[in-house]
Amino acid sequence: MVNLEKLDQVKLLFNANLASKVREKIVKNLSAVAFSHEGQYLWLGTDEFTAIERLTQLKGKTFGNHIRFEFKTFIKGFNEAQGEVDIEGLDYDNGYLWIIGSHSSKRKKVEIEENKFEVQGKELKGIERQENRYLLARIPIDEQGNLAAESPQRAWLNRSEKSDALTQALAGNEYLDLAKIVEGEESGSLPGKDFYFYLPSKENGLDIEGLAVSGNRVWIGLRGPVLRGIAILLEIEVEASKAHELKLKPIGNHGRLYKRHFLDLDGLGVRELCWNEKDNYLLVLAGPTMDLDGAHSLFRLNQPSTPVDNSLSSQKNQQLEFLGEIPHQRKSDRAEGLTFFEEAKSILVVYDSPAKERLITNEQDTVTGVHTDIFSLKSSESNVQHQLQHP
Repeated sequence: MVNLEKLDQVKLLFNANLASKVREKIVKNLSAVAFSHEGQYLWLGTDEFTAIERLTQLKGKTFGNHIRFEFKTFIKGFNEAQGEVDIEGLDYDNGYLWIIGSHSSKRKKVEIEENKFEVQGKELKGIERQENRYLLARIPIDEQGNLAAESPQRAWLNRSEKSDALTQALAGNEYLDLAKIVEGEESGSLPGKDFYFYLPSKENGLDIEGLAVSGNRVWIGLRGPVLRGIAILLEIEVEASKAHELKLKPIGNHGRLYKRHFLDLDGLGVRELCWNEKDNYLLVLAGPTMDLDGAHSLFRLNQPSTPVDNSLSSQKNQQLEFLGEIPHQRKSDRAEGLTFFEEAKSILVVYDSPAKERLITNEQDTVTGVHTDIFSLKSSESNVQHQLQHP
């Protein structure tokens, strides 16, 4: 495989007044990125928090003046005690910042330590669903680059306990038949039944990673499930139905509230999406479904707004074009978020678990920022020629 051509780096600097552990956790868990206001503001999402991070362009390829926007200030009824949002997609379109959580459940980790030789207690047993992960929202951004916390245009899909309108729509999907309905609960929050349980993320369960928006049309990438090597891209259309509520419109076959698009990404799942309206294509970052090291490949999906429901896109039918791979290291530098850079001639990539040499530290060896990468968007053939000329 051929690596994308690396052009430069961008420096991200975070609030020095934050507790050092919080700042380091932000730096090491970046999962989504988007520009607004013609590149003046850079928005970042993380796996671990209930806040959105915003940086401002300072000089050249340096961003700082870090400000945090807590979800509780702009999402009505948001409860921080219900867990992290697990932000896995951001996009900016027509004055709105769009945000999506993973919509996934998670299994309790095993803490790997030098003197540990057995799995204990609830490790690997407990499967947890956190309410705040079930979120798809659009929030207006004002001219000063602030999330408009009081705007009547703030809106999100209806949320009820540990589900939302999207997971409820998907529950009966014959391809996404991951739901087990638990009988006997008394809630009434879902029609006829109470809870849907899904396989955990990173175990081929439902796991959203990737968001792209054009007006009221939204593409949602699934890291999992991957079905016999085929990844799934969902397409929905939303409308504002009443105060602060987005409603799904019927757009699929037989009046379904979504379309399904199947992508042959060489056995990988979707890890990020980026929409190019001018040239009518989606960038699709693909990576392993499970929690392991593996290829992080970039594809171009041509004319994503035209496929019919249940479309299949592959390199063989020329709907997908392989552009190259984003390099990674063992257990580090896993590409998680990307956005167009410099008039869509290149992309800015942010990483989960960044390698040590990316970290920016102060005199006390405390992490204060991170270096991210800019890659060329040349085709894979151009990248081959470049690497042959510059080995």
